[in-house]
Amino acid sequence: MRIKMMVLLASLVSGFGVMCAGPVVAQDTIRDEDEDLALLLRLGKVMPPVEMVDTKGGVKNLAILPHAKAVVVTFLDFKCPISNRYVAVLNDLAERYRAKGVVFAAVVCDVESPAELDRHVREFRAGFQIFYDPKHLVSSHFLASITPQTFLIDQNQVLRYLGAIDDQYLDRTTRLKEVKSPHLTEAIDQLLAGKEVTVKHTDAIGCPITRVKKPFKEKGVITFHRDVEPLLQKHCQRCHRPNDVAPFQLLTYEDALNWASDIKDYVTSRKMPPWPITGGLPLQDNISLNAGQIATLANWVDEGCPKGDPADAPKPVNFHSSDAWDDQLPPDFVFQLPKPFHLGAKGEDHYRTVVFPVKNAEELYVRKTQFIPGNKRIVHHSLVFYDGTGKALDYQEKVKGAKDRKPGNDDYGPGYESGLGLGFTPDPKPEKNPDNPGGSLSRWVPGIVSQENPTGACQVLPPNASLLLQFHYHRTGKEEVDSDSRLAVWVSRRKPEKYVAEYLVDSSFRIIPKGASQFRSIGSRTIPADSELWTISPHMHMLGKEMKLWHQAKDSEERVLLLALDNWDFNWQSIYKLRKPHFMGRGSVLHLEAVFDNSPGNTANPFTPPQRVFLGENATDEMAYAAVGTTRAEKPRERSDYLKFFEKLANNDALIKQIGGR
Repeated sequence: MRIKMMVLLASLVSGFGVMCAGPVVAQDTIRDEDEDLALLLRLGKVMPPVEMVDTKGGVKNLAILPHAKAVVVTFLDFKCPISNRYVAVLNDLAERYRAKGVVFAAVVCDVESPAELDRHVREFRAGFQIFYDPKHLVSSHFLASITPQTFLIDQNQVLRYLGAIDDQYLDRTTRLKEVKSPHLTEAIDQLLAGKEVTVKHTDAIGCPITRVKKPFKEKGVITFHRDVEPLLQKHCQRCHRPNDVAPFQLLTYEDALNWASDIKDYVTSRKMPPWPITGGLPLQDNISLNAGQIATLANWVDEGCPKGDPADAPKPVNFHSSDAWDDQLPPDFVFQLPKPFHLGAKGEDHYRTVVFPVKNAEELYVRKTQFIPGNKRIVHHSLVFYDGTGKALDYQEKVKGAKDRKPGNDDYGPGYESGLGLGFTPDPKPEKNPDNPGGSLSRWVPGIVSQENPTGACQVLPPNASLLLQFHYHRTGKEEVDSDSRLAVWVSRRKPEKYVAEYLVDSSFRIIPKGASQFRSIGSRTIPADSELWTISPHMHMLGKEMKLWHQAKDSEERVLLLALDNWDFNWQSIYKLRKPHFMGRGSVLHLEAVFDNSPGNTANPFTPPQRVFLGENATDEMAYAAVGTTRAEKPRERSDYLKFFEKLANNDALIKQIGGR
């Protein structure tokens, strides 16, 4: 029977959506090149019809209304983070094109019930109708293979475009700061102008739709319980477990089976586990996989994911609760958001700083800190600084009106928007605590539970200090709230045996020329006292490519490679701990080399075409430094490297204005 493209009822003028109800998993779909070819061959041809089912069980035929000039059908999955981020984009597009006669709809394939789908629609405030497809009739009809995947159909029911909404995602783990090619928008504009759609097909990036599961075996040469489960425990489960930062868990055979195809893809491409380190001294907590382990996981998937004997399974890992304090003693201080912070559904990532007065009359010796993110869906990472001058509290008081909601501003709450810096320039000659005006206290990234200083070593907080807790929030596609992110601090009652001092080994560049694919910048830092190095934290922005850090002893020509990394990814920053402390004598030197790629070939480049890029605290500016954590016998009295670095950023802002801006 010949199907005719769906008849859109008048009630659907506001837009519509379709969702696929079977489990959307990463296991291979029984799909081959013939099916891909069949989909592409539909371009430029009339789309056959299909019946759509809403969450109330009503059956509707979708077709172009007489006044509708086009229909956009997008397949979504509310368990897929990429799909979720595009709901807000589709809301904007549906609103923008409604008056022009374009109707938006979506199909969802991963919901347990109509009630669950209705809940998601309310949470994401979807501005278009969404349909329920529990038997994959609609996804099979469209030959949809991934979410989000969009189809543009003109008023003659001809398929004019299919694929990605835009090009912001390079792959599932790489999101560009800005959209360079708004594929769907360009296609709609060309269609409405009566022109040929120039780009008819792009590859959508997201979560696969599995309509028919690939058969799997109980037995095999490589089995889950004996060979695969131990690798997942050691290298994956610290994040891929319930109530943690990863979008899905990998604890059971069923978990691994559902994501088997992705497991193979991401470990063979070395995108997961995230570990860019290629050389240097031995490190703790190395989560990388060697070639043999990668082959084991890939072959297991290729063999059909044999389950094996449960008796071969290792004991489950007893992970520390990510919501509990990681110490035998209760913390001495807990700093929690005084009010909820609200994050809007759309926009770029948001950097916010909240200042907390410690109210300490005397010096405090900090032995340990622990940050617990309140809303793990949106807290990407956090940094903690301390201020002994009072300027941070003064600045927060000065801008406190910014925490009240204003029209058009969906990001509001305690603290202030700070960018990647402090939000203000530190006082170069403070009156309060001139010997210890401020510095870095700790940082948190996914996978870290707490930060404890080496035995007997402490950081020193000056009297009347304040803590600056900086949040990097990323968006989920719906409005979110963080109400209980908190920082715990444990202090020692005894004078420390050693003191913690953190240095910045900064690069010397001020401007990166446009088009340079191998721009190198170097820097160095002389060590002021005998010290033991125990942590290294590299930092760059979007143009960063490689970094190396060496130590050169005084009166020596030899350089010892401490850390080397390739394929820098701004989204996967970490703190690397040495297995053994590395001694650095007074007068020895740390050397840094950073490589940037400001060419069109750098897909992470925020500018198209490339522009000259300056040193600065915005994400579209650049930085390159390594923060090195050390311990030493002498109490630090020199000015913090961080304060000097923030002054350098302020000076470079003056340079930027002098030469005509960014």
